[in-house]
Amino acid sequence: MLANEIGLSGQDLKRALEKAKLYLEKHIDEVNDLNVFPVPDGDTGINMFLTMESAVAAIENSKDTSAAAVSSAAARGALMGARGNSGIILSQILGGIAKGLEDKYTFSFHDFANALTIASEQAYQVVANPVEGTILTAIREASETASLIVKRGTSFTHAICSVVTQVKRTVKKTPDMLPVLKEAGVVDAGAKGLYYFFKGIERAVCRKYAEPGIAKTTRQVTTNTENERTYGFDVQFMIQGENLPFKEIRNKVAASGECPLVVGDESLIRVHVHTLNPDDILNYAHSKGTLKDIVVEDMDLQVQEQIERKV
Repeated sequence: MLANEIGLSGQDLKRALEKAKLYLEKHIDEVNDLNVFPVPDGDTGINMFLTMESAVAAIENSKDTSAAAVSSAAARGALMGARGNSGIILSQILGGIAKGLEDKYTFSFHDFANALTIASEQAYQVVANPVEGTILTAIREASETASLIVKRGTSFTHAICSVVTQVKRTVKKTPDMLPVLKEAGVVDAGAKGLYYFFKGIERAVCRKYAEPGIAKTTRQVTTNTENERTYGFDVQFMIQGENLPFKEIRNKVAASGECPLVVGDESLIRVHVHTLNPDDILNYAHSKGTLKDIVVEDMDLQVQEQIERKV
């Protein structure tokens, strides 16, 4: 039995995360098309999916029935495979859930609600200048709703359905919170992606019908060397080493461009930043440790491609 009044096991959580990945995969194009903030480069859907795909790959062959072990492995996998702003924030949400379940063999909705509170806090902490009307608002209001539901003593099934309903409401009101969304006539892409994340979990918990297989989506990474730029490059990489100066690296990344995200610890750090000079931050990072998983995307070219697809 997947869900009951006692709670969920690690294998239940594994199936729920697998379903969340499928829902994100199914709606990649829809979420991509909503992507206008912070850069209209049309990749929020694919970034959230690739992050979730990495999380699920990390638990794919897990035989452990502990919720703590499964959530920890999924969070680590998400961090390793995180892509873009939305992907890194999603990895921190999964990291917060793992922290909330770190000593749990099985977990109740009360435990899950506490984990969502931690997830929300971690998501906000990783963003230098949090903006409402985004995925941050969606996870915060999801966690607040979960905490209120716990007091009513309802079942896990009804509780997760209520969380999904709240996230749907949050998504709908994001244009009223973020003018750039209202001007474009769309809801926030990251918030909508998080809705599908929770919708997948809901379907797994409620044991609804299984989704058909969906073909894997890939994206070609390209660069452009034109001098005149509006958006610059989306730069992502990991630094591996010993006693990495986390605060120094975080400050350097923040000073190098827009949308800086730096997460990890003294042995492994994942970095994301929008910058006009990718070589500068990459050379600096190389001086601190071993670089892995380097991705440099030309956002001006991505935006132009997105415009052409809509014409």
